[in-house]
Amino acid sequence: MIPDCYNETGYMLMYSVLMWILFTLAFCLADSLFRWKTSMVSALLNLVLVSVVSMLGAFAAAELKSGLLMSSLFQLAGVFLCSMAVSRAGQMLSWPRTWLVSLYCLLAYLAAGMILTGIFLFQHS
Repeated sequence: MIPDCYNETGYMLMYSVLMWILFTLAFCLADSLFRWKTSMVSALLNLVLVSVVSMLGAFAAAELKSGLLMSSLFQLAGVFLCSMAVSRAGQMLSWPRTWLVSLYCLLAYLAAGMILTGIFLFQHS
């Protein structure tokens, strides 16, 4: 059952919970020891960093009057780099696993965007 959220707070809560779960899975899958607690903390830190980078990217896109493609690429690069930084600082993974977790987080970010878009379109149709 999908909650009926027509306000921004509901969508932000859904975004935050969904992204935290997907980032936790990404960090846990890339870790050879499957450390859930470390993965959950790393995912929370990554969620905060990615949200800040997305907000700054939106402000930069508005000020520079850039197109959708440029702002989207900036956000995707931000997700990739934030995931890489959190992976190196939080879990001390090897470089191949760091690249892997960054790729997983990027795919999770895109999947969450498609899921939330589908939910939004389904509720407003």
